[in-house]
Amino acid sequence: MEKMKKILNERKCLKIVCGAGNEDTKEVEKLAYVYSCAGFNMIDVCAKKDVIDAAKSGILKAGKENEIAICVSVGLCDDVHVSKTVINGQKCTSCGKCASICAQNAIYNEDEKYIVDERKCIGCLKCVQACDCGSIIVEHKYKQPYTMLLPLISEGIDCVEFHCASENEEMILEGWNKIKSIYNGILSICIDRSKMGDEKIISLLKQMIGDKDDIIIQADGNPMTGGIDDYKSTLQTVAFAELIKRNGLPVFVILSGGTNSKSSKLAKECSVNVEGVALGSYARKIVKDYIDSDDFWTNENIQKTAIQIAENLAQSIKTYL
Repeated sequence: MEKMKKILNERKCLKIVCGAGNEDTKEVEKLAYVYSCAGFNMIDVCAKKDVIDAAKSGILKAGKENEIAICVSVGLCDDVHVSKTVINGQKCTSCGKCASICAQNAIYNEDEKYIVDERKCIGCLKCVQACDCGSIIVEHKYKQPYTMLLPLISEGIDCVEFHCASENEEMILEGWNKIKSIYNGILSICIDRSKMGDEKIISLLKQMIGDKDDIIIQADGNPMTGGIDDYKSTLQTVAFAELIKRNGLPVFVILSGGTNSKSSKLAKECSVNVEGVALGSYARKIVKDYIDSDDFWTNENIQKTAIQIAENLAQSIKTYL
């Protein structure tokens, strides 16, 4: 807990988001290594022991085990972050649009049929939007947050993040209270504005925060849209963070959802003082070619190039925090 508090109090939180549904341990280990070396101080992973172990391995290889906080994400049943897609082979026309748009390389062709690798799928739903024949369906691989967290409490995690993109306030509060009943460390609430209005969001957050003063609100402005490096993509997260700050909630605020290299600069220009930035789609995208290299662990040039790219991103964010 002390490691996490130090990061937040310094107001320089840089989080690499591997994806709440990302079970690709090889990718997670490489991302943890690259971004730990680059100066990020927090890594967000899904609630599975082998994925947590992969993140720890990457952090250890970077020699940053005393500096990097590990955050585990859990979500509600209707949250896209815990969704997976499946292709109906009978409807699929094998056009390949889904595979070409998947940033996670989660869709591949086998015997002239397209298949989703569930381990890599993060539920961004871009393939669903690209499919013209309606062959892709969404499955919610949901487990109660309480059930998922119980075996992980002893794994040395530093934070638990609760994704609660839902209209069902009762379900949100029930899940939140169960998490608080078993985990007494730093808690983060990842929420966006798509399911409810501003007044309702603020009222809900006040109920969730209660009298705690160490809660993180991850302002998920436009979930899973950070692949573009412009101000428009990150506008919604800054606007959402401003709403939280304006209402005087006693929380740490981290930008998320559509974040990129310009996120902290836009926040600064809008006089929205935040404690950090979480980067997922964009951060993964800019090092993807190097992370995907089969010889990543044996090729120092590939490692150095990936780390340099990540360092440039870290510097552009830190400059305005």
